[in-house]
Amino acid sequence: MERHWLDAEQLFHPPLSRLANADQLYGLSAECGLKALMMKWGMNLKPNNAPALGSDRKHADEIWDRYETYRQGRSSSLALPGTRYFDDWSIHHRYASRSHFQQTVVGDHRQGAAIVKQLVAQADIEGVLP
Repeated sequence: MERHWLDAEQLFHPPLSRLANADQLYGLSAECGLKALMMKWGMNLKPNNAPALGSDRKHADEIWDRYETYRQGRSSSLALPGTRYFDDWSIHHRYASRSHFQQTVVGDHRQGAAIVKQLVAQADIEGVLP
């Protein structure tokens, strides 16, 4: 999660401002952070560490609901906000033209990834993560 976040931050801000790649990395950062918590809460993995269940093989645009399924009955401080920051994000946008990416939309995805980053930090404080 952290390396995707750091790379996205460099690509989001000038002088690089490579919004297309920053956008993909913000989505991957959020996805990795949520899946790290899901793994701690019992998400089954294949030998290659990929999620075993098809319902867990989701990207940032679909993982938010699945995360909440795993979080149920656990710390409310690790709940996601009601805003679904990645509903308009897609792993397939990696093929999209650079002109497809707008600063405001990528900024929203950045905010969603920042929220997940904060959740992971909170989980570390609460002893959920090693």
